[in-house]
Amino acid sequence: MFTRLVSAYPSAFAGLARTRVSRPMHDIVDKFSTHLKNVLTRALCFVVETNEKMIGPEHLLWALGTQRGCLGAELLKQAGIKQSELRAIVGAAQTVRAPESAARNAALRLSGDAKRILEKAVLTANIYGHRYVGTEHLLSGILQADCGRINAFFNRQQTDLPRLREQLSVVLKSTSKFPEMTTAVAKETTTPTAVPASREQEEEQDKLAALHFFGRELTTTDAQKRIDPVIGRDGEIERLMHILCRRAKNNPLLTGAPGVGKTAIVEGLAKRIVEGNVPDALLHKRIFALDLALLVAGTMYRGEFEGRLRQVIEEVRRDENILLFIDEIHTIVGAGSASGSMDAANILKPALARGEIRCIGATTPDEFKRHIESDSALERRFQTVLVEEPSAQDAQLILQGIAPYYESFHHVRIHPDALESAVRLSTRYLTDRQLPDKAIDLIDEACAGARIAQPQPSLARERRRIEQEIARVRDQKRQAVVEERFEDAVAFKEEEERMRRSIAAADRETSTGSVLTVDGEDVARVVSRITGIPLEELAGQNTLRFEDAVARLKARVLGQDRVVERVAGALLRAKSGMAHPKRPLASFLFAGPSGVGKTELAKAMAEVFFHERKNLIRLDMSEYAEGFTVSKLIGSPAGYVGYKDQANLTDRVKQRPYSVVLFDEIEKAHRDVQNLLLQILEEGELTDATGRTVSFRNTIVALTTNIGLERFEQGGLGFAGSEGRRDHEREADIRKELEDRMRPELLNRIETHAVFAPLTTDVLAHIVENECAELARRLKHSHGTTLSFDPNVAGHLAALLNRKLGARGVRQQVQEHVETKLAQRLSKADRPRRLRVGVRGAKVTLSKTT
Repeated sequence: MFTRLVSAYPSAFAGLARTRVSRPMHDIVDKFSTHLKNVLTRALCFVVETNEKMIGPEHLLWALGTQRGCLGAELLKQAGIKQSELRAIVGAAQTVRAPESAARNAALRLSGDAKRILEKAVLTANIYGHRYVGTEHLLSGILQADCGRINAFFNRQQTDLPRLREQLSVVLKSTSKFPEMTTAVAKETTTPTAVPASREQEEEQDKLAALHFFGRELTTTDAQKRIDPVIGRDGEIERLMHILCRRAKNNPLLTGAPGVGKTAIVEGLAKRIVEGNVPDALLHKRIFALDLALLVAGTMYRGEFEGRLRQVIEEVRRDENILLFIDEIHTIVGAGSASGSMDAANILKPALARGEIRCIGATTPDEFKRHIESDSALERRFQTVLVEEPSAQDAQLILQGIAPYYESFHHVRIHPDALESAVRLSTRYLTDRQLPDKAIDLIDEACAGARIAQPQPSLARERRRIEQEIARVRDQKRQAVVEERFEDAVAFKEEEERMRRSIAAADRETSTGSVLTVDGEDVARVVSRITGIPLEELAGQNTLRFEDAVARLKARVLGQDRVVERVAGALLRAKSGMAHPKRPLASFLFAGPSGVGKTELAKAMAEVFFHERKNLIRLDMSEYAEGFTVSKLIGSPAGYVGYKDQANLTDRVKQRPYSVVLFDEIEKAHRDVQNLLLQILEEGELTDATGRTVSFRNTIVALTTNIGLERFEQGGLGFAGSEGRRDHEREADIRKELEDRMRPELLNRIETHAVFAPLTTDVLAHIVENECAELARRLKHSHGTTLSFDPNVAGHLAALLNRKLGARGVRQQVQEHVETKLAQRLSKADRPRRLRVGVRGAKVTLSKTT
């Protein structure tokens, strides 16, 4: 319509050819956005209908204010100017028809003010570097023209012109190059040093202007240089080609866990297209990766995003060889929607349904279910391609294929052992991520770590200095060309070439020198930093011998030699690599009376085998006696209070996967809580409320219980002479009671059952000695006082203990009989340097010594 009107009324737009922007008239008109063309068409139609001779500024303002969905009209609306008030400026009718049947008026032309408005609009677009002339530029021209009738109208409406100009300035500065997405986008503005593009190149850029701006073509030679090779995905790429060659529903959707290589598959298809290794139907295809974030960025007003996306769709529709790739395609649901406008998904649906465009999508199964599967109209337009995690063997082949690229980037040599270690260690210890992504990350970080650890040689520093100097000289050369100082430009060019030769010589010298080698130990060091697992454990250096482990555990847990030896043997088997790969390293059930060392043994295991006390995760099962407390362990379900809050079990294991997990007093836990242990002990993993799978395969699981306590109370004080039949009978009775009171499917999954014996008086006396020695150390450190004990003090305090409390009563007795007397004595003015604790009669005494 606009083109026909320009042809019918050439005099109306002839003046534009004499604007200060030195371009032909047809070039300037081609830069007009769709909305601006509609505004000019509306103004021209009104003038013809009313038999006026000239298009004035008031006609442009009225047409601009009544054009829906454009930036200029939106700004006028925000300034408080209504369409009904705009009609008064020209006395416009309710509707205006196109002058198809009206007699042509050859004398029809733009008034002087209207011509200046359009000139200023074109100049404003040129000043801001916009490749189009839109309604916002027209409004800027109207405000700059200083027309009497327009100013009078604004005064009558009490329009805040400074505020309107400020808002317009913000729009002009912040709007992107495609705010209204015209179908005819002007060419790039050439620089003085740029080589003019051919007419064919300019036309090609015009046809795909939006795609080139909002997307990235993958099927170009330059793009392929930045893409790593795709290995082991021939089946998925073949499936992709089959779907793309279909007549209908030819839109593949790649679904798979993060890191399995969905984007790499599309890049592999692009590489095949470039190499010509595709069916004839795909031979000339071009793949554009659409940047949805860039498409949304800068859209301030309703209709901007829709206009951009429709322009992209139009460009894809016009060229059947274009394939659109949208990574994270679930983001199109809701993208760009505001104030009741349509989102990207609803805009794409009609084009996908009619087969006008072909789109490749990629997303994760969770996002597919949440966003796409719930919209059946969108889902049925795609054909799902499931991308599985590659096997360890395939992942190693992938690493072998991309290793040269990382060697070139990091200037190192990657030993084959590093590739094998990356796959093996990532599979074992980084269970929350997927191959090959996690193995590639290990290799990348290992190379970076090796490079950083090596002191930077002087040659590298010199190379960096020369590169900075080259950049400075290049800028000077460009400035000299712009200022037409060609002799200086030639001198700068020669200097640049000389410095480049220096860099080439430095590179040759560096290549002949020693090259860093990244091996399996470097990869293990990275895993150690990520997971906190000791490096010697990852390297398979099991330096802890059985005798040493037993000795260290016995020093911590007294009077339980048989239990300690069984536990040490089971753990050393696990550390030797004989543990089941799909289960925890070891699992124990510790049964026995209170205060005999069950919990203390779990703490000792964390220190001896995992090197730190903080690698113990203790859960008191008395806090989980109700069914709803399961949510405290794995998180609350969606819709409940506490959803996505930290879970006491799964989140702590995720943070410390190399730890002892202690379920203390398991018999007090609710049956639903105990059900969680079935999955942990059998499969070595647990799924939390958010659907994440947490691995327990690097943990030691320990359960404690007081079941069978009455058996010990009936049997006397301890295992004096307990190597006999009575102790074996007691242990058998406890095992039978465990089977009666605990679920058999839980008991059968626990590898080692250990029954703790009651502590004898001698063992309790030894524990008292340890507690007294610890008290003496604290006193020496805090007060500088030396504290000693008579030999009979430990036995005396042990005799006072309540046998039912076991070792738990030791601290209470020491506090009551020793620490209280110490506090009273130290509170006096004459603080002694030496004190001695003894027993006189039935009382503990405290005396000063020299």
